Amino acid sequence: MVRTFLVGTFPLRASAGPFLHDAGMLHRLLACLLLVAPGFGQEPIALVGATICPGDGGAPIPNGTVVVREGRIVAVGPRAEVTVPAGVTVVDIAGCYLTPGLIDTHVHYSQTGWADGRPDARDVRAEFPYAQAMADNQAHPERFHRAFLHSGVTAVFDVGGYPWTRGLAAACEHDLRAPHVAAAGALLATYDPKVLTLPDQSQFVFPMSADEARAAVRSHRAFGSAAIKVWLIETPDRPLASLVPIVMAAGDEARRVGLPLIVHSTTLATAKVAVAAGAQLLVHSVEDHEVDDEFVAAMVKQGTFYCPTLTVLGGYAGLYEAKLGDAVRAQLEDVHPSVKERVLRTEDAAVRAKVNTLAMQGMRKHFAQQSETMARNLVRLHAAGVPVVLGTDAGNPLTLHGPSIFVELEAMQQAGLSAVDVLKASTGDAARAMGRGADLGVIAVGRVADLLVLKDDPMQDVRAFRSLLRVCRGGQVYERAALLPR
Repeated sequence: MVRTFLVGTFPLRASAGPFLHDAGMLHRLLACLLLVAPGFGQEPIALVGATICPGDGGAPIPNGTVVVREGRIVAVGPRAEVTVPAGVTVVDIAGCYLTPGLIDTHVHYSQTGWADGRPDARDVRAEFPYAQAMADNQAHPERFHRAFLHSGVTAVFDVGGYPWTRGLAAACEHDLRAPHVAAAGALLATYDPKVLTLPDQSQFVFPMSADEARAAVRSHRAFGSAAIKVWLIETPDRPLASLVPIVMAAGDEARRVGLPLIVHSTTLATAKVAVAAGAQLLVHSVEDHEVDDEFVAAMVKQGTFYCPTLTVLGGYAGLYEAKLGDAVRAQLEDVHPSVKERVLRTEDAAVRAKVNTLAMQGMRKHFAQQSETMARNLVRLHAAGVPVVLGTDAGNPLTLHGPSIFVELEAMQQAGLSAVDVLKASTGDAARAMGRGADLGVIAVGRVADLLVLKDDPMQDVRAFRSLLRVCRGGQVYERAALLPR
């Protein structure tokens, strides 16, 4: 029996089998089930009638069909050319747009999205002990899982955190209410923020020599890290020249043990060192200078992915200023209530009374100048053929796990990338950057069925992702509202 129905805001229709005598009753029964059920289950399905946006830069497929069985795509193409087998539930999404799930290549489950996870930005430990905040993150990652899925993010790359984050990959891979996760574990850091560690564990390793860097990489490999992340920050007592041997050793050892090298480098000088060390992913923009020909050529030759992370600075400015912007307020109904409650504490009257207005004006001006440089560098690198990928730095203050993805998408388009380019950066290319290019990020036969149903066209304007109607994770389709973090 082939069943066909429309979901959500659309009417239902069904063809009854021989054992069903009242089609109207079936209509009402299915409608009720769809309202209460979290998804369609793992039964075979066909998503029919939407314009398919494949995610690899290829042309869209109008009035397409995608057939899914056991969580994988088994057929995709124009509706007239794809036969839906008997026994497959047909979901009619005519008039909509179907894309791969979004992939955020720069997140931190070890951070909360507010100051309790970054007491180096605002120290709230007297009221919100840091150890408790970190224990809560480990005990309840589902708060962030659900926020990601509710925002259409079906895979994430955790690029640095406490050792427990490495276990998320196995725990989430077959959890259809969580995104796929790859995690790098503790960062190899050249700077010690001190307050971001616990008495019994750390999210940072501080190699002081090339040998120590190599040993740290081998330990990461043994304990299951998906990548090596270097937090490359030069300080007066540790100038860049003294850090180069450590970074180069980390890169060489990572290559030897088969792990990708990720580097946080926000200056042109540190970014050049990162690429020379073999970095496969830079998770921040070059923000101090416009990139030069030497750097562009090195990025192209190396094939390094560039994750611009354009919007995270705005969250810090809001925290320092004790003021929530409209973009953050608009996200609060899309996160777990505990996250919302903390974020609302940003506007603390006592903190605001101490804000140095002139200093904040200077900071805002500096951030604006950095943002202009970041946008120009993004456009130039993309035009040169450097693969650009989407990443938010979710978990940092006021950069919330999940809905911050919309702000970052729109910032990439505003910086000068086309909607088609941003779509590819947030799906197919992002999958490759997190090491899942063979099975995620593209609507194609054999890929995992992580899909989004949108009302509006994302190939014209990425604001269309805000029109998200349904999320398909591993072949299970959810109404978006069923994924609200609670």
